[in-house]
Amino acid sequence: MTGAAPLRVGAVGVGVHAVNAILPSLPVAGLQLVATCARHLEHAEAVGQRFGAALAFDDVGRMLDEAEPDGVVVVVPPDQFFDVISTCIGRGVPVFAEKPAANDAAEAQRLADDAANAGVPVVVGYMKRFAGAYRLARDLLSRPEFGRPTLGSFTWSMGPFADRFGVRDWLFENPVHHFDLARFFFGELENIHVAHGTSDEYTVVVTATSPSGAIVNIRANTTGSWEQRNEAVEIFGEGHSLFVENLDTCTWRPPERPERVWRPNYTVPVASNMTGATLGFVTELEHFCDVVRDGAECESDIASAAGTLALTSEIVEQVLA
Repeated sequence: MTGAAPLRVGAVGVGVHAVNAILPSLPVAGLQLVATCARHLEHAEAVGQRFGAALAFDDVGRMLDEAEPDGVVVVVPPDQFFDVISTCIGRGVPVFAEKPAANDAAEAQRLADDAANAGVPVVVGYMKRFAGAYRLARDLLSRPEFGRPTLGSFTWSMGPFADRFGVRDWLFENPVHHFDLARFFFGELENIHVAHGTSDEYTVVVTATSPSGAIVNIRANTTGSWEQRNEAVEIFGEGHSLFVENLDTCTWRPPERPERVWRPNYTVPVASNMTGATLGFVTELEHFCDVVRDGAECESDIASAAGTLALTSEIVEQVLA
């Protein structure tokens, strides 16, 4: 909201991802960091000084009591989300949680039930839902002339990962972004079938159907390159199609030429052309502000996150079978 006072937030978890992606985005999105919290107080203090927070804690409850934030931003390992978010819900404090926001679907659903009963919003940071090119693609998909979605193809290709994660943790940490995007574009997926490779690195192909009758395939691997294109989404309607290339470029292909291409105008230094909007980190936090301050309908809540984790669990089960 233009001219409104910043939303005062505390941050729980101040590791590498928080410092590189989330905390720098707060002021751009209209949030003011007032407190940090980490297992090691000295780390919370150091990061707080860097980002302008006056208070630092090593206990979530104390932070909520003494700092009295309007909301809490949680960026912790998957097995630590539940206790932190539960504490915030119990105190009536809205939460922005980095994905996946829970260790599994059952935990996420328990949090969703508790949040609904308490009337406390919990927004989950699947930032690709808020990235500029994907937002445009979803708008194109919703237009009557695009027709019924008939085919969706999602590619998530990374460099080597096997030395960092087993296949289960990799699927929950990394390709989960595209599992969530598939739900974002097509709704709940059914008739899920999974094929996977047998090399030391990971290759997984998921095929499914959507409520519209579309066929959806999701291809994820760690046999790509960290220096080449890592993701793409292509969706066909009836005569129309769209293609999102490496996150920042959206191409709409109507039945007759020419095709129409959108990408940020990087020359002009406005927020919509900056990395935060292109990747979705700033825009997802702006959405959190809208949900907390204006009562906007949440587009990425903890109940939806439970659905994404349930889908991921089904994929993992077939990979490990």
